[in-house]
Amino acid sequence: MIEVAVALLIVCAAAIYWYARLFPQGWGRLRTAVGLSAPQPTISKGCGGCSGCDRSGKGGCH
Repeated sequence: MIEVAVALLIVCAAAIYWYARLFPQGWGRLRTAVGLSAPQPTISKGCGGCSGCDRSGKGGCH
């Protein structure tokens, strides 16, 4: 009986993982509906704030 419970937990965890990976907007709405806070997106400066970036249009950084 314990084996069945462990297998069920593993299957549920895998289903939640893949749902969150494949449908990030739906996962965010589901988390908000349940009352959990959605993770805040990080805002990066990108390469614009880097003084070593190649701005000649050839691409590349440093």
